[in-house]
This record gives sequence, structure tokens and C-alpha cells, in this order.
Amino acid sequence: MATEVRQLGNTANGSAPTVATIYAPGEADDFNAKVEGPAPVKQLNSQALRQLAAKYKGLFDRYASDRQQAEQKWLKNLRQYLGVYDPEIERELPLNRSRAYPRVTRMKCIAMLSRIMNLMFPGNEDSWELTASPSPEMSPEMVAQAVQDLMTQLSTPGEPDPQTGQPGPPVPPELTQELVEEAVRALATKQAKQMTDVIKDQLTELGGGQTIDWIALNRAVLDSGIKYGIGVLEGPYVREIQQSGWVLQAAGPDGKPTFENVERTIYKPQYDHLPVWDFYPDMSARKAPGEGYFVRKVLGRVAMRKLANRPDFFERQIKEMLIQLPGGNYKPKSFENDLKSMGLSLNAQNTTNQSSGRDKYEVIIWKGPVSAATLMEAGVDVPEKYQADDVQCEMWMVDNWIIKAEINAWRKMDIDMIQAHIFQFDEDDTSPIGQGLPGIVRDSQLSVCAATRMTLDNASVTCGPNLEVNTALMRADQDLTAVMPYKIWYRDDEGLTAQFPAVRRVEIDGHLNELQGLVKMFLEFADMETFIGPATGGDNSRMPSEPMRTAAGASMLRGDAALPFKDIVRNYDSFTQTVIWSMVQFNKVLNPDLAPEGDYDVIPRGATSLIAKEIRGMQLDSLMPTLTPDDMDHIDQRKLTEAKFATRDMQGMLVSVDEARRNKEARVAEATRQQQLQEQVVQAEIQDTRAGAFKSVTQGQKNAAAADKTQVDAAATMVGLSGDNDGNDEGSSGGAGQAASGRS
Repeated sequence: MATEVRQLGNTANGSAPTVATIYAPGEADDFNAKVEGPAPVKQLNSQALRQLAAKYKGLFDRYASDRQQAEQKWLKNLRQYLGVYDPEIERELPLNRSRAYPRVTRMKCIAMLSRIMNLMFPGNEDSWELTASPSPEMSPEMVAQAVQDLMTQLSTPGEPDPQTGQPGPPVPPELTQELVEEAVRALATKQAKQMTDVIKDQLTELGGGQTIDWIALNRAVLDSGIKYGIGVLEGPYVREIQQSGWVLQAAGPDGKPTFENVERTIYKPQYDHLPVWDFYPDMSARKAPGEGYFVRKVLGRVAMRKLANRPDFFERQIKEMLIQLPGGNYKPKSFENDLKSMGLSLNAQNTTNQSSGRDKYEVIIWKGPVSAATLMEAGVDVPEKYQADDVQCEMWMVDNWIIKAEINAWRKMDIDMIQAHIFQFDEDDTSPIGQGLPGIVRDSQLSVCAATRMTLDNASVTCGPNLEVNTALMRADQDLTAVMPYKIWYRDDEGLTAQFPAVRRVEIDGHLNELQGLVKMFLEFADMETFIGPATGGDNSRMPSEPMRTAAGASMLRGDAALPFKDIVRNYDSFTQTVIWSMVQFNKVLNPDLAPEGDYDVIPRGATSLIAKEIRGMQLDSLMPTLTPDDMDHIDQRKLTEAKFATRDMQGMLVSVDEARRNKEARVAEATRQQQLQEQVVQAEIQDTRAGAFKSVTQGQKNAAAADKTQVDAAATMVGLSGDNDGNDEGSSGGAGQAASGRS
């Protein structure tokens, strides 16, 4: 299925709107997303097309010839993985001897695949991160808006009005270069977060559906790299998606909001795993794929007819080719016959008649530079800006017929897009495709096989009894053909021969212990060659017992054991970086509404995930008590919290940033309310204390006055008693009155 998209801007020569034709790569007749103008092809020159096809057909033959040595290596690796002896070894094995093949290589490959997948996708963590560039490039309008938002955020309340007491308008801070740089960094970080969310959503259907997501594609590429030394992922292709959603409209006459179901078109990137058998790079280049590479496809007649209906293919060339080659041109390669002998059929999914090979067509696709002058001579439309140079082209050929030739879709949009993302398991200076794990462990694998065969052959001879029988001493009716329990041997002799046994056991040394030690030795060699031993392979019974007593100790031991994987993971980080960066470019062009304009850096994180999480957790726990308030001013509290929870795989417990802000505001408000209540209680206690003190002072004064009164009354009584005794009442009363008056 194909659809047209007319929102990609203009063509390179500016003559007409660019049209992108979308094709799904998983279908037999659809392998590419293309971008073209309204009239991509002029009047074709058949003679020039044949000359161009002959040139690149010869180039493909050279690439295929240079790849034959690698094909033989891949076949050996695959046989070794499947536990099948190479033909030259099979011919040397005697018919009646053991053909056992312990699949040590398969175990090592699966352990390597599982270990790296666990390191690249550790729980809830991502193997990549999108960050803002240290010097982000943005439009002046975006920078101005970011600066304005930051100044509004940093504004301080104005001076209150002396008459009304109301605060004045906010006072923005002084505009400085540091403030501008801070605003740009904050905006770039926000945009990187938004782009990250868009890419994460697309990764769930990266292969065209939820069953083929980012992890599934990574596993396919990694499995190919481990087995053959190289894994290839092609893309991005373009997949058109129709999405519907409810959009808030203006309020109606009654004041109630109204909603409208709006359908919009979005574009999602799609990638396809390319098997190594269909990948023909330049074997003379220092690094694959070189300046260009070939892809080989096998299509049926019906699929070829469908291609004639596509606007980006040459209908006349396809129809002429079908007439000239009614039975097809497909001839199995030598490696395909070898794969078929192992029970594998490489192109069965693209054909309907694998056994006969009829009505099948071998399509050779060149993806690389082609002379623009040659293309124009053949009648292919080339934008004016590329006419004086070689241009990246995609060209499909069937024998000497070119059925498609056009400028690379992304180059038409002036995007330098990497479309062949390559992972090399073990880089090799002698070859651009590296070396797989089976080749590394081949000698140890074959030595284990040889020692195992020797052990079984010797055991088959020595485990049963070997007897020497003197038939001349046996009775004629004695059965000499079988040995069984409780068998009685009857002999018929006398005289001197009676002293010799007629049947005696012959001892043959099987060397079984030595051969078992030999198998063990080569297994240890395999562990050293692949650094996949008990610690990395999960065999806890052969690991030190003391570190396994605690989770932290076990994690540290496994973390140390994983260190040799760092080089491989770093190679895979390069692959991850190219894929994610291609998705960034894809979204910036095709999804400008979802992907904000910005400057981004893709940071692969596979190697950093090798550190034990418990170790990082302990480091964070020990760091927290040492942080001073001044240190906290330089730390993003949110990131610190996320790191603490990430070490324990509990990111799902964290709430969103907005909810965390609301929770903090509620906590601060509650703390403020509690503080106000506490202050009110303290003030009440102070008032109560003051009232009690005043009451105590008043009571003291009252008590003092009462005491004085008591003393006066006592003195008066005493004076009165003295006057009665003297008989001088008046004089006594006068004296007492004078005394009382004087005291007053």
C-alpha cells in the first residue's frame, strides 16, 4: 500500500511540492520509502540504461566474489552453532565411529546474547539518552520567548503602594548574557525531554508492529553479530498512521465547552533487519559498508508485476524484462545450497516455488553514489544542485535491466541520513565485517568434539568384557558366540593343557579419565577465549561462595565479571547511537509538530549500565549525608531522586513532576500552617504565663498588705492592753494613736 504526503516542503530545484511515497518494507514488493517530484522520470534511454546496468552488474559480481571467503566463514560458524561437522571433517570420520558434537558454541552464543541484552536493557533503564547540545542552535524567536519566560519566572514583587498597600508590578531581573544562556539551556533540556518521549513511543512499533519492537530488532541484530561478526539494520522507512483525538472547541451558546473528533496524519519510522546473506558491502573498505553496498532480493513473478504499478519504478523496463525472461533468472548461490543442506531456506519467504526455482527473479539493489551525468544521460531526473557531482542513488537491477533509478529520498530533502546501521561483534583489521564468536572458539570447539569422540569410541570398546577363548579346549556343544550372566563354560581337555584357562579376560586401557580431563581442559580454554565463565554464564555452583552471601556482594562479583564485555557493548553503543540519531532526524523533518526544533546529542548508555546497581545505590546512600545546603543548591533534586530509585528498579513509584510540585506545595502549606499553629500555642502559653505571673504578684501584694494589717492590729491590741494596766486610758490611746500615725 502506498500513500502520498505533500507537506515536506519543495523539491531541490524548487519547481513543485515534494511528494513522499510511503512503502512498508515488510512486504515482498515494498522495500523502500521514496521521495520524488511530480515527474521523477523523463524519457528513458534504453541503451544508456543497459550500459549503466552492465557497469553495476560487474561491480556486484566483484563484491560477490570478494565476499566468498566471508561466506565460507559464515557457513562454518553456522554449522558450528548447529552442531554439524564441516564436509571436510565429515569425510574423514570412519563409518563405525562416534559423531558426537557437544554444542559448546551454541551455549556460548546464547550466553553472550543473553548477557549483552541484559546489559543493554537493564530493567526499566534505557540504553540511550537524548540531551541538549552544549551549544544549542535555535531560532531567534524561540530564544526570545525562552528568555521572556525565564525573566517572568525570576521576577520579584514590586514595592507596595503607600496608599493602598497593594504590591506593585513584578520587577524582572537585569538582562545579562548569563541569563540568556540559562534560558537557552533550560529550553534545550525541555525540548530534549519532549523529543525523548516521542522516540520512546515510536520504539514500541519500530519494526512495523508491537510484536517487532526496539528490543526485538536489537536481538536480531545482536544475534547476527555474535554468529557472523556483523549485524545490519536498515532504515528509517516511513510508515503513515492515522490518529484521531478529541480537540476542545470554543464554548457554545449555553457556555458549555464543545469537543470535536479530529483525525490527523503522523509518520512513524520503521526499520528492517537485513540478513548478512543479502548484504554485499565493499570488502576492500576499511569499515563496512564503505561508500555503497548491494542488497540481493529474490522475488516472484507476481511481485515483479506489482512493482510495475508503482510510480517510482520503470514500467516499460519491467514489462520488457518479464517478456525476455518468462521463467525468471534466479540461480541459487553456492551458500544457498549449503544452507538448504542444513535444513535452512533463505529465500523461501519471498517465493512460491522454492524447489523448482522457476518464475523467480534475482533483484540486485545498489545503494550508493552514482554519477549524476550518467543518470541524466539514461533519462533519470536529477535535481539541478546535484548535476555536477556523484549523487546518492538507489538503483534496482534484474540482469541487464534497470527497473528503478532515483536519487536517495533523504538526499532530496538535503538530509545526510545513515540507512545501514551496523554492529560489529569483534573488529578485525583484516576484514570490514569483523569476526563472530564461533570463529573465536573454533579450535576449542573442535578439540572438545575430538576428545569426546575418542572418549565414546574407547568407552564402547572397554566398557564391555574382552575375552580370549581357546577353542581347541572347548567342548563341541559349547556356545562361543555370546556372553551372558551365569554362563558356564564347558571345556574338553586333559593332561598338560588343563593347567591353562580356556577363557581369560583381556584388559584394554580406555584412558577415560585422561580423555575426560582433556575435554575439561578445552572447555576451560573456551571459557578464557570467550570470557563466558561461571560468573557471567550464571553457574553459581562454580563461583566463590563468600561474595554470594549478600545481594551487594553477588552484584559486585557479577559486575566485575561483566567488565570484559565493555568493548563489545561499546561497539553496540555506536550502533545504538546511529539508530537513535536517525530517528531524531526523521522526526525533525516529518513530525515537526510532535518533535520540537532543537539541537540534540545522543548519548549511548550501554557501557555505563555495567556497574552494579547495588554499588551505585550504596554510593548514593553514602553521598547523601555529606551534602551540605550549599551543595544542594547545585543539585537537581528530581534527578537525584530518580537516580536513587533507578538503582532499585522502582522508577514506577515516582509521580510526575507536576504532581511532585503540587505535593511539595501542599507539604509546604501544611508545614506553614503547623508552624502558625505552633506560634499561636507559644503565644498563648506566653500570655498564660504572663497572666499567672501578674496574678502571683498581685496575690503577693495582697498577702503583704494582709500581713501589715495583722501586725498593726497586733500592735494596737498590745498598746490597748498596756493602757488598761497603767490606768491611763487616754494617754495610752493618744500614744497608740501617735504611734499608728507615725507608722502610717
